[in-house]
Amino acid sequence: ITTEWNMESSLCPCTEPENPVPAPLASWEDYFQWRSLPLHSPVAVLLHWPLTLYHCLQLSRIQTSRYDGHDTLHIHYLGPEKELLQLAVFAELRALFPGVHLRIELVGPAVPRSRDGEVVNISSYPNCSGESCHCRSSIASENLNCSEVTLKIWKGLYHERYGDIVKDSNPHLILAPNAGVAAYPSWMPTIEMIRGIGVPAIFTDFCEEAAHLASCCISSITGQPLGLPIQVNPFRQPIAENNSALYIPCYSNGFVFGM
Repeated sequence: ITTEWNMESSLCPCTEPENPVPAPLASWEDYFQWRSLPLHSPVAVLLHWPLTLYHCLQLSRIQTSRYDGHDTLHIHYLGPEKELLQLAVFAELRALFPGVHLRIELVGPAVPRSRDGEVVNISSYPNCSGESCHCRSSIASENLNCSEVTLKIWKGLYHERYGDIVKDSNPHLILAPNAGVAAYPSWMPTIEMIRGIGVPAIFTDFCEEAAHLASCCISSITGQPLGLPIQVNPFRQPIAENNSALYIPCYSNGFVFGM
């Protein structure tokens, strides 16, 4: 499990931002400028996970400022896989939502049984490779605005684990990255349950064709059109997936849509 950036400080966000986040960030260019990073920095390869979550919260129009102080913003994050080895990148949510405590429930069948129930508290940023960098001091790692990200990992399908999860965490947003709704029949009971919960639910997929097929599946279950139409995710992973079968643009978290 990676807990540090293996690069110098000029290429990665290893400390608190110099300035408050401008609202809203609308592109990778905006993000890199805010975080004083060069455009050739490779961090977007991993940061597309927390930045996609940030973007989906903007799309859902949840007033995150309401969760300053003692309140907690609860996110249910469905189907994690590669993220499970890179959980430290979710520390960037501390900078994106200053003063907000986020609790993220990561639930999916790819979770190893040994990690079911694991809790990860993130109160500092991953360090850079510089031994003398400010990020390695205890003062730099302390959270000046009391932001914290808590992750809890659950093995299983969402509709099967939901009853256990909501004992401690009723969702304000449900996010299903790279969901593949049309490819996996197990999504059907999950979508039926989400419809009954009545909170914003946003999905992403690799390509527009997969998003279109997913929207058809969702609408056939709910009997309604999408609440959030299919659109390009400005914070998609910038490296294209190798999908020679389709010959169309294909990126992790490439397209976003929602119920």
